[in-house]
Amino acid sequence: MSPPFTVQSCAHIRPEPVEWLWPSRLARGRLAILDGNPDAGKTFLALDLAARLSRGGPLPDGPALDRPAGTLYLSAEDEAADTLRPRAEAAGADLAKLLIAAPSRDADAPLPRLPDDLPAIEDLVRRHGVGLVVVDPLAAFLPPAVSAHCDPSVRRALRPLAALAARCRCTVLLIRHLNKYGGPQSLYRGLGSIGVTGVIRTVLLLARHPDDPDLRVLAQTKVNIGPRAPSLGFRLRPTAAGVPAVEWVGSVDLAADELCATAEPIGRRPRERAAEWLRTELANGPRKASELIAAAAKVGIADRTLDRVKKDLGVKSERVQNGDNGEWVWSDPTVRGSSGVLEDLPPLPDLGLDGCGSVEDLLARLRGMEY
Repeated sequence: MSPPFTVQSCAHIRPEPVEWLWPSRLARGRLAILDGNPDAGKTFLALDLAARLSRGGPLPDGPALDRPAGTLYLSAEDEAADTLRPRAEAAGADLAKLLIAAPSRDADAPLPRLPDDLPAIEDLVRRHGVGLVVVDPLAAFLPPAVSAHCDPSVRRALRPLAALAARCRCTVLLIRHLNKYGGPQSLYRGLGSIGVTGVIRTVLLLARHPDDPDLRVLAQTKVNIGPRAPSLGFRLRPTAAGVPAVEWVGSVDLAADELCATAEPIGRRPRERAAEWLRTELANGPRKASELIAAAAKVGIADRTLDRVKKDLGVKSERVQNGDNGEWVWSDPTVRGSSGVLEDLPPLPDLGLDGCGSVEDLLARLRGMEY
């Protein structure tokens, strides 16, 4: 009995290397996602990439493009005349290589629908040498019959788009807003079903730097077809025309989860929240480092943020011997009795301290000994 689907022997499948438009971030022939809040600068970023692609110029972190190519920009939120063209011009784009389908004040033209209008989109991609298709935002181009929160529904809608990207060897960048629920895990912050993220091979996140709101940070949430790329920062600089343009500033030491670790209450920065949390945790004396790191993760404080505030606060890290094993202990030197966990004790022989379950047990037993 023949199966109603295609099956191939793995021995007969020819391996193909991943071809990158932007190494580790945007692959040719694949779908990618750019997540971010409405004010993050997603459109500025997408148009900056379109401009670079149109000129065949270098990418933000240095690699040169092998050839110029066009961009097809599908926008449901920005008008072409007063927003998209001025921004593309400020970015230095070859405007002839940028095709735009966007709302207009002068015409009530319908927007494309996915997947219904894919044949027309594919024709444009082939006729105009398009290397990048931007869908901004994804939810606006899905027909009402497609539920953005239903995993099977979203996967069925995106499968034909993925096939188009593969056939035309172009990159399709889907722009998506973040959900309102918050939380530190960037993988779950994109609006709609997690099935969207599951289908996509590379997922990017754009957010403001928690300590410098004018600095935008492009981080990577997911990549499973290549190495993870470092986070990059950019600012919006003024131009002679009065329209801001992207100015890249290099790598930024912030991961996607750190950017998503929103502060509570609203308005407080993640680093400030982490510092207050660490002070509170150390207020009653030394704590095991492993316990603090695990507890910080549960409240949405990333490891790197915790390490930064530990240095900012001057937290001491000392290794306490527990039998044959050692345990790192953190203490706040501003808290009385925290400085020098074992500094006041003379050297001790083997005191039979095996079985101390915690630093507190260890300290209590040491205090109770006579020597």
